[in-house]
Amino acid sequence: GWMDRNGITCENANTTWKGMFTQYCSNPDSSSDWFRDGKYCELACWENGVGYSEGCSQGAWRGERVCSYDMERVSLATAAARCADRGLELCAEKLEDYGCEYNDMEVWTPETCAYEVIVHPDGMVSSNWTAKTRQNRFSVPWRGNFPVVTSGQCPDGCVASGDSCSCAMEVETRQLFSQTPSKADLLQSAKIGSMPPTGACTHNCQGEVRAYSAGAGIDMNTAFEFKGAFYANKESLVKLGSSKSFAFRNPPAFLPSVFAQADDALREVEALLDHLFHHPNTPVFISHRLIQRVTASNPSPAYVQAVAEAFRSGTYNGKVYSGLYGDLSATTAAVLLHPEARSQSSPTNGALREPIVKLLHIMRSLEYRDRSGRTILMKSLIDLIGQWPFEAESVFNFYSAEFKPDAFPDGLVAPEFEIFTGPKAINWINGVTSLIDDGLGECRRGFGTYARNCSNGALHLGELECLQPSIDQLDLLLTGGRLGQSKEMMKAVYQEADGADRYKTLQKAVILTPEFHTLGASLPQGSQTRTAVPPPAASRDYKAMVMLFLNGGADTFNMLVPINCPLYEEYHQVRKNVALLAEQLHGISSADQPCAEFGIHPELSLLKELYDAGEAAFAANIGSLVEELDREQFLNGGAAQCANLFSHSDQQRSAQTLKCQSATASSRGAGGRMADALAGGPQGFNTMSFSVAGTKIWPQGFDTVAEVINERGVVGLEQQKSLETVIDNITSVKHGNIYCEEYNKQLSQTLQFNQELGKQIEKADLQTAYATENIDLSKQLQQVAKLIASRQGRGAERDFFFVEIGGFDTHRSVARELSRKFQHVNKALATFVNELKAQQIFESTVLITHSDFGRTLTPNSGAGTDHAWAGNHIIIGGGINGGKIFNEFPSSLLGGSQQDAGRGRIIPQYPWESVMMPIGQWMGLDASQYSEVFPNIANFNMSKHIIGRNQLFK
Repeated sequence: GWMDRNGITCENANTTWKGMFTQYCSNPDSSSDWFRDGKYCELACWENGVGYSEGCSQGAWRGERVCSYDMERVSLATAAARCADRGLELCAEKLEDYGCEYNDMEVWTPETCAYEVIVHPDGMVSSNWTAKTRQNRFSVPWRGNFPVVTSGQCPDGCVASGDSCSCAMEVETRQLFSQTPSKADLLQSAKIGSMPPTGACTHNCQGEVRAYSAGAGIDMNTAFEFKGAFYANKESLVKLGSSKSFAFRNPPAFLPSVFAQADDALREVEALLDHLFHHPNTPVFISHRLIQRVTASNPSPAYVQAVAEAFRSGTYNGKVYSGLYGDLSATTAAVLLHPEARSQSSPTNGALREPIVKLLHIMRSLEYRDRSGRTILMKSLIDLIGQWPFEAESVFNFYSAEFKPDAFPDGLVAPEFEIFTGPKAINWINGVTSLIDDGLGECRRGFGTYARNCSNGALHLGELECLQPSIDQLDLLLTGGRLGQSKEMMKAVYQEADGADRYKTLQKAVILTPEFHTLGASLPQGSQTRTAVPPPAASRDYKAMVMLFLNGGADTFNMLVPINCPLYEEYHQVRKNVALLAEQLHGISSADQPCAEFGIHPELSLLKELYDAGEAAFAANIGSLVEELDREQFLNGGAAQCANLFSHSDQQRSAQTLKCQSATASSRGAGGRMADALAGGPQGFNTMSFSVAGTKIWPQGFDTVAEVINERGVVGLEQQKSLETVIDNITSVKHGNIYCEEYNKQLSQTLQFNQELGKQIEKADLQTAYATENIDLSKQLQQVAKLIASRQGRGAERDFFFVEIGGFDTHRSVARELSRKFQHVNKALATFVNELKAQQIFESTVLITHSDFGRTLTPNSGAGTDHAWAGNHIIIGGGINGGKIFNEFPSSLLGGSQQDAGRGRIIPQYPWESVMMPIGQWMGLDASQYSEVFPNIANFNMSKHIIGRNQLFK
């Protein structure tokens, strides 16, 4: 390890490392517990008078494990004899990492075998068996009070261990009921399952709960049946303390600590699924989601309750389907037949329809047929319209169920609008108009595959003899008869179109109406008020900020690694098989850190180059915080904390809004709020905000609209000239229905903005060849480079850009996945930085990274890492004071250290504001705007937690 590489031994430490005796042998700080727990240099410390509490008069301590093969099991006598043969004896130490694969097994010891339970101040418990089990806290149902530390003492039979009590335990299994219980009592108290009895029912055989007993009465061997599930008539209690007066129900355990089998894992998974399926929240959750997907984005509580009851009972509106819990037939009937679904007349009742549903609706209603009778031939549309079967980017669907457009009233959502971005909306229109004109093929941005004459198949619904019946038919088939007043507009569209294409133009017009794209009554209210877009003013100095979001929770403790110091030994000790070797890393130096040297991940060679050139830096030990938080406050309360830590969706919002105590879309994004402040502040900068990664919170302000473009740039409307008047007429109508109104507004703004932006980007030239190598992130950054190049044409003075790379949720194979992702990041950043330098704008641009959260230092069984908290992040720019690691890197990475949250999670010492605040100041924020942009900034010490503007920038 580190001592070997630096020529240090326990014997020569008096001359080579004197700090060992003062900092590690006897230092009471918990950060050095690992040194004493591992018995490093115990004899040398004892000989120097600063040793451990036990004497070393017998000489140097030596431990061995002896086995004929891994995990060999032997008798106590054999174990003792093997030790004696080596001049040793059985010891009470649990020797981890000494071979034989005994680490997680019970082994022979001279002490009396006993398990202890640690009871924490909040009543949660953990096993006092190993360092790992001590970190795994969980809740238990106590029967009354639990032992607590009082004046440094615990009740008899327990000993104080910091602020917790470690108590000897015993398990008692006893009879639960003496007679057949009620349903409520059975479900409340019976927690142990039973095999189905072989005999017949013996008690209460016509009741809800039936009993099966081998004897005459109810005893411990009796089994109870309720709705096909069998329960044992027993309970298992864990009793603590000398008097055994403290007790809790023995929690279930499916996987034994040793010799676990596949069946054990299967039973655990099945039990979890049963628990989730029967959880009281499940009917309501499923019902709400199904209603949102099928009929209404904002169903009333009564609607949700009716559907949830159908799920529970298997019946709806007097009709019995299966009569069983979880019946989806009854649930679907309730979703579709509820009065709120049949009569959607209010302004908030309805939804935006999903793009793939609208496409298939057109193909079915307008009678698409393949020319050769084949299965439909269509390419994946995920990148074009935001949806395709089985291609959601995550398990959380194509969009968030909680998404709300900015103009929506508080408390109302419209999830599908998250993927109704400008590029995706225009791609959808291009594909569908191509389908109507040419059939299903590639031509004119169609959705099909290559076909001779552009078509593998066509729509076959023909025009009727008269115009009005043709309009009525399309109204019925495509909008369910909801066109209403818009029929007159459709008649005008038909009459003004070219003769040969009249019916196709009519079809296009109908599928462009808000009535086709939404559910609910459209409630037309006259004409919209149009506002002219002012031309850009002359530009002053220019600055840009780029947010690179590492989606999924990046393992950044393998991006920045301490090396050639004791902290590297801790890193290796805790990271185990996912740790990187020092010689693999790109070495850098940094002053005022626990280590003088650090290593950058081997795939991030550009960061090494930029760091050495003073153009890159790191912000260490950073994450979502409401206010300063230490380990004691995290475990026991005493400080405000983030909501729903370790949840992807919540922590993505937290990182992007900087308001983790209540991160919602209504908070707007940190980049968007900064753009608001710069545009509305004393200097009134011309400010724009963009996302090249779909609809995201970070670039969205209260006043600043985040413009969404895709990785291919500005998407133009293929039939702009022929459809322009039709779209203008459709979007000129004001609607009382919030979904129709939002659709019209977004479609109109998208087409107007894209047309103008496309002109500006066409005029701007990149200064390098800019090869993206088909890397998605590189394509996104290429569009950012083009937008920066168009800054003068746009009149931009301050720009905000959001880009994203996903795939960092590395629960398995973190080494492989992180290398692959960092390869892409390195290539994308290298090309981007080269272009900015060629544009001579690198000094005016800063790029930083954020992520949902960091990952556990401790690996899981799949050589992956799990959701955690603090991480380390990148800052790049020509104008920064690079070549530094800002903020203090954690002084210890071990369990029990000052920043340990348990399970290998590090509590961040610094908030995201630590780096966002100086960037805001550099961009031009006025001091009076700090709290407006950073709501939690008053909770932090500016000199302690926030990097100074002149520290970060030249």
